[in-house]
Amino acid sequence: MANNNLVEDRLAIIEVMNNYATGLDARDWKLWRTVFTDETIFDLSSWNQVPPRPLETDRVVRGQARIFAELKATQHFLTNHRITIKGDHARGIAHMRAEHWLLEDDGSIARYTMFGYYDDKFLRTDNGWKMCEMQLNVTQTEGDRRVMDEAQRRAKVRRQQNS
Repeated sequence: MANNNLVEDRLAIIEVMNNYATGLDARDWKLWRTVFTDETIFDLSSWNQVPPRPLETDRVVRGQARIFAELKATQHFLTNHRITIKGDHARGIAHMRAEHWLLEDDGSIARYTMFGYYDDKFLRTDNGWKMCEMQLNVTQTEGDRRVMDEAQRRAKVRRQQNS
């Protein structure tokens, strides 16, 4: 029986990781929010050099929603899931490829791709497994990094205009 629970836990954690990618790409912010604990460490330091720290998840979701609204499309691939479970804590590692497209003012489309892996931490809660730490490890990029900076800039401008 314990082995069945381990399989069920592993599948549930992979589903959380897949909901992370699906929520982003579908712009389904309710789904994306279900992935996380109320406070989550979002570690993007391999990409943006900002030290990781615990953040209020609802705030991060609102910010990502604004940024991703500025992108024409995204597509996040996760594969080769490796899950380690110790009681109510788990670690999930998965290879990733994240594509981002931005519609330029002149009608052309700029693309930026990140390659690497996620090394995430999970906590078993009353509502199932939740991600309590998301660590993106970018090992290679292709295309125009400005895509992400421009999406952030546009989101900031739009937010200021709506204030």
